[in-house]
Amino acid sequence: MRLSSAIALCASTLAVLALGCSSNSSEPKKEIVRKEMAESPFRPSDLESTINGLVDELTDVEPDDSKLGLIVKDTGTYWAPVMVGANRALAELELDGAVEGTPDDPDADVATDNQVAMFKKRRTGGYGGIGLAPLRDTLNDEVNAAVKAGIPVVTIDSDLADSKRQLYVGTNNAEAGKTGGKTLAKLLAKKTEGTVIIYGYPETDWAGGYERTMGAKEALEDAGFAATVYKVGWAEADIAAALEDIPQLIEDADPPVVGMIGMFSNAFRCAEVAENMKYDPGEIKIVAFDFEPDTLSYMDKGYIQATHAQRQYYMGYMVPYTLYSINVLGLDKTIDLLAEQMIDDERFDTGVDVVKADQVDDYNEFLDSLGIGG
Repeated sequence: MRLSSAIALCASTLAVLALGCSSNSSEPKKEIVRKEMAESPFRPSDLESTINGLVDELTDVEPDDSKLGLIVKDTGTYWAPVMVGANRALAELELDGAVEGTPDDPDADVATDNQVAMFKKRRTGGYGGIGLAPLRDTLNDEVNAAVKAGIPVVTIDSDLADSKRQLYVGTNNAEAGKTGGKTLAKLLAKKTEGTVIIYGYPETDWAGGYERTMGAKEALEDAGFAATVYKVGWAEADIAAALEDIPQLIEDADPPVVGMIGMFSNAFRCAEVAENMKYDPGEIKIVAFDFEPDTLSYMDKGYIQATHAQRQYYMGYMVPYTLYSINVLGLDKTIDLLAEQMIDDERFDTGVDVVKADQVDDYNEFLDSLGIGG
């Protein structure tokens, strides 16, 4: 073959290749159809806008078909919306994956060992990304091993800030606590002084619980109230102690107790105390966190005036999307696209919904529209 002919053939081949590349790059690489959200006063418009922007970017890159997994703390009612959200996102992305709860065990050490084993199985089992709601920071080594192997890890609900995980997705606990404190302060607007009891966590060994508790304390003290923190516990002995100790705190308080706030899913214990002490509904203003059946029951009775519902559905929903985005767009681009809800360079805030007692039906309708209603 003459040199001129060879050059012409190469030029022709390159032109065809270039045309092919140009044609492919202008076409979406992956079609993602999201569940359409119903109109509701509780629809998080800013969060939804951020997700839609992320999805737009994900349709213009070469797809990745790696399996994604999510391991949550247990299979109780709190985690059901998380699992629904994560499974929906996997379906929209048309990806294989596993969304599972750690087997319940009364022994915390055993439960943690179970979670470590589950994570390790996914780390070595061909998964391209793992979400984790860690029970303890003993998961750090497994998380670090996954990241070292090129497997992105996103924590949800509870964080492992000292690990190499790429992102935390969940409630901004400090701001959520402040929101809770302000909600109670508004209910006490006619009071010029008084004591409020915070059924929270005053110790730094649980960072999220401490941050939420201190956020509420700061907001209430800024509003002029004296704040007393009683340490929360979930064991039967802790519950029995709280039901005995908190009434005594109320009896001894100076100035008198005018309100209570429970910072976690067992916030209804504050209402139980008020009921046991024969207070009339609303005589002591009470606000709560989470949307537990017992809390709703006390809202119906008039003892709890408002609760702060964490967006567990969105926590779960964001995990596959953020893991997938890290794989196809890279971490830096993903963080840029999530900037509107980023607390800092590593934490994404899903927010909380303030639900007043007369809004419970509306909020239940919103949850039904997500497929997570009771």
